[in-house]
Amino acid sequence: MTDARPGGNPEFGLCTACRFAREVRSAKDRIYILCEQSLTDPRFAKYPAIPVEHCEGYQQSTLSGT
Repeated sequence: MTDARPGGNPEFGLCTACRFAREVRSAKDRIYILCEQSLTDPRFAKYPAIPVEHCEGYQQSTLSGT
């Protein structure tokens, strides 16, 4: 798992700029988005179906460049 934003890729929807989204790459180099809110709140899917167009837990990332 990395701390990088999901690459600014619009196919990820809101997760692209969400502070709780983390990019996970599989051994076959597939990209998945892990929602870190799912670790403490069961309302959120661990790996949400993308693109995410609406999310109650969305919070803008504070990382520069997003």
